[in-house]
Amino acid sequence: MIKPSFPLFCRMLSCGLVTIFMQGCASAEQARDAQVTCQSGIGCEAAQEDQATLEARFGPQALKQRHTHAAVDVLTLGDGAQRVYVFIPTQPSLRGKVPMVFLHHGWQGMNPRNFGGLIDHLARSGQVVIYPVYQQSAQTSPQIVTHEAAQADRRALTALEQQRNLTPDPTRVLYYGYSMGAAISLNLALDYQKYQLPAPSALVLTAPGDAYHVAHGKLGQSIIGAIEQLPPELPVAILTGADDTSIGLPTARTLASRLCGIRADRRVLMVLPSDENNNKKVFAAHGAPGAPDSRYDFPLTRRQAGAGDLPNRAIPTQLQGRNDFEASASFNQLDIYGFWKVIDAMTDGLRDGKLSSTVFGNGTAAQRYLGSWPDGSRYKPITIEQPCH
Repeated sequence: MIKPSFPLFCRMLSCGLVTIFMQGCASAEQARDAQVTCQSGIGCEAAQEDQATLEARFGPQALKQRHTHAAVDVLTLGDGAQRVYVFIPTQPSLRGKVPMVFLHHGWQGMNPRNFGGLIDHLARSGQVVIYPVYQQSAQTSPQIVTHEAAQADRRALTALEQQRNLTPDPTRVLYYGYSMGAAISLNLALDYQKYQLPAPSALVLTAPGDAYHVAHGKLGQSIIGAIEQLPPELPVAILTGADDTSIGLPTARTLASRLCGIRADRRVLMVLPSDENNNKKVFAAHGAPGAPDSRYDFPLTRRQAGAGDLPNRAIPTQLQGRNDFEASASFNQLDIYGFWKVIDAMTDGLRDGKLSSTVFGNGTAAQRYLGSWPDGSRYKPITIEQPCH
């Protein structure tokens, strides 16, 4: 049975061992928001941060402060399922060994527009982002997508070294996978040497899916390999929406239960809730990790014969940074304080050589915080599940 990691006794310690529902807590809302797991040597009160502090750490202004590069260079390599986009921080330019994010999209996510907000944020924060297309259309067999993605990833690495003299920092390689891309990321992590890719330093998997979600019969057989064999030291964060009940949530729970061989302090399953306030609702369904940016709306057009890896004229070669994030129904608290917060904390941890408690905090306020509504009331917090107990 899957159990949340925030027992009530912890809140009782924080509010006082007295009539918790009447005296110790000002409201049920505060009690819900303050639930954390007590850790050895850390009092519950000390483990919490006030809302202003959390907002300063994780809110939109904090995201913008990470944008140390004014623009993003775009390399477009190959065509069809072999296409790969490479997004390179510039102004200032990077040199030598650099942090990289291999971003593996979901089924039919060949156009990077739906993840444009995240791509732009990561690149302007100093990460080289590699985005393999890996499929031509919905008719592509899911049984070949891992191979197609690996081939495109290698092509990107070759171009980065030959054209920009950039190579991956082996301590700062993040594999990020959404939906089908989570399955691809896991497979590449298992056999990175076979696929001639840099070993992942960490994995972030969101709303994970598998072949049987998009195909039937032999084509729909699971493509996820023996992930029980992943190294026990590999940090893995799995995030999914509570209302992603057909794909992400059940798959996330299954994957997490298969990753019990990874050290407990290096794996986490985070379930992000839906919430509503004053007739506005944020729905934590399968599409929740997407955050569109229309500047990244790239058509899957073919180049003229013999063009090789020359620039595709239909796609820009550089995108100037914007002052704000593109507004859309898909960009909300779940992105800012959920998916993006975890990815940023993971890349920071790789940079600093220390895992972040924002990701692996065992129920701390920073880990569970999902922002607030315009009237100041808090959004429901993230639930941390522990399927390996």
